Amino acid sequence: MIDFYAVIPLLIVVLAGGAAMLAEAFRQPGERMPIAGLGVIGLVGAAAASCFLWNTDAQSYGAIRADNFALFINLILCGIGILTMIFSNDVVEREGLPAGEYYALTLFAIAGMMMMAAATDLLVIFIALEILSLAVYVLTGLRRSSAAGAEAAFKYFLLGAFSSAFFLYGIAFAFAISGSTRLDVIGTAIASGPGGTLALLAVGLLAIGFAFKVSAVPFHMWTPDAYEGAPTIVTAFMSTAVKAAAFGAFVRVFLSTLEPLQGHWVPVLSVISALTMILGTVVGV
Repeated sequence: MIDFYAVIPLLIVVLAGGAAMLAEAFRQPGERMPIAGLGVIGLVGAAAASCFLWNTDAQSYGAIRADNFALFINLILCGIGILTMIFSNDVVEREGLPAGEYYALTLFAIAGMMMMAAATDLLVIFIALEILSLAVYVLTGLRRSSAAGAEAAFKYFLLGAFSSAFFLYGIAFAFAISGSTRLDVIGTAIASGPGGTLALLAVGLLAIGFAFKVSAVPFHMWTPDAYEGAPTIVTAFMSTAVKAAAFGAFVRVFLSTLEPLQGHWVPVLSVISALTMILGTVVGV
């Protein structure tokens, strides 16, 4: 049972998403049902479970680690999710969005984000990344009558698949170095012989995958269309929760596993960060 503890917050959110889908399926036409309340209850439960696991450093099956950092990210995601649920009810009714699908996809995306921040294996991070990405792609184009929404979702999907390929190639190079996709094994292999070409390729490709998810320059081309075409509440969710999850996974991979190579990636990412802030500020104004 101890192996099960680390995934309890994640499972609570998944169950809440399933409950939202069932509630929509059994709702009579025209019947008002507080589906958002199911999401709030699930997220409050996940936050409570995260607090319960604080300082336990629980691990599940060698792939998920509920250390305090992952639990802190969980609490941030639960807070963002609760605010999203609270402010979504009027938006869903006003824009005629399918309520069950909207709330379920939002919860499934949060579950993927939690898994992404707590994963200790690159393949699990990739799976979590795809879970949250697929949910967000659909949320972007959820206004079925909106041509702009459909265009935004299509562009986001194509470019997202492109970035996922970079991330997967980065995993392949990391596996070539260490013979494993576990972060601790990869870190040990890199520490024993840092600076190799394969290691640098792995760092570069993984960085591209993360940079796309956080809209870092020059991988931000999808952002204006996606944010404009998506419902406003979805844009708010994308611009906060997705970034928090990507940051959590980035810290776990780069500041821990790839720390021996920081002399190579810190200068590059510093320049990218500066350009992202400058361009975002100038273009935003």
